Amino acid sequence: MAPGLPHDPSWPRTGGWPSPDPDGPADLALIGVPTSRTSLSPSNAHETPAAVREALQRYSSHIVGSALPDDRGDESEIVLDEALRIVDAGDCVDPDTEDGELAAASAIAALAARAELVVAIGGDNALTVPAALGIAGSDLRQAGLITFDAHHDLRDGRSNGSPVRRLIEAGLDPRRIVQVGIADFANSRAYRRRAKELGVTVIHRDELHDRPMPDVIAEALDIAGAGGGPVHVDLDVDVCDRSVAPGCPASIPGGLQAHEIRRAARLLAADPRVRGIDIAEVDAAADAPDGRTVRLAALLVLEAAAGLALRLGR
Repeated sequence: MAPGLPHDPSWPRTGGWPSPDPDGPADLALIGVPTSRTSLSPSNAHETPAAVREALQRYSSHIVGSALPDDRGDESEIVLDEALRIVDAGDCVDPDTEDGELAAASAIAALAARAELVVAIGGDNALTVPAALGIAGSDLRQAGLITFDAHHDLRDGRSNGSPVRRLIEAGLDPRRIVQVGIADFANSRAYRRRAKELGVTVIHRDELHDRPMPDVIAEALDIAGAGGGPVHVDLDVDVCDRSVAPGCPASIPGGLQAHEIRRAARLLAADPRVRGIDIAEVDAAADAPDGRTVRLAALLVLEAAAGLALRLGR
């Protein structure tokens, strides 16, 4: 247990999940992908997987469904640690190198072969390359990608600003890429033009002011899943408002609120087309003193587990 947290046997804490059984299945598999060395801005995001694991212990795994006024008290309840087989595969080694990136993709592919959902904790956004490649496996040309991100991530070179371009060059069909939350003052005309020319679907941040999140998710899944292959989701936490994500170097005022990205994570994980989710761009060393960004990342892990439980009817 994290130091300073009280013990109450009637309030069990989550996290601390076991390592995968080499011969056994799992519902959700967690893995850390501590990328940071190619970041466009100085980053200690490699410290974040450990920080998220520690933050998970601040929470329980108990969730309650919504109800109508006449059904108060009869809401459904799930204890995720009882309903799901959750395992933690630890951290990939040196994923910023070419060999380490390949090893990370292989490790994620092995987990995807045994688990319904793989959640990869970054690390900066460079982790999306091995995460998406591992989830897609041999089905990359049929796979899809949904990003919640303020940025297009179509830059040249190898950095946390290039994962979408690198995945396209690896064989991912850009017509099955959907970028949600792209923000004004965070991109350029050149990269906007590149996204349009490639056929990437862009759902601007301002659309989310007026459209219900379930409608946005449904559109994104229909496009990303059109090839019939697995869908990977990149939750770049810098899509959030800087007030809730100060630990993301590129977050800006006016981004998503915590409840919006949390709801998106649960809705996406509830869909069987989604086989992988990564949580990116949180730098635990740059967080606010109350650790709000790391805590949000930990809650995104739990929202993914909650969505999976709903998917599986647990």
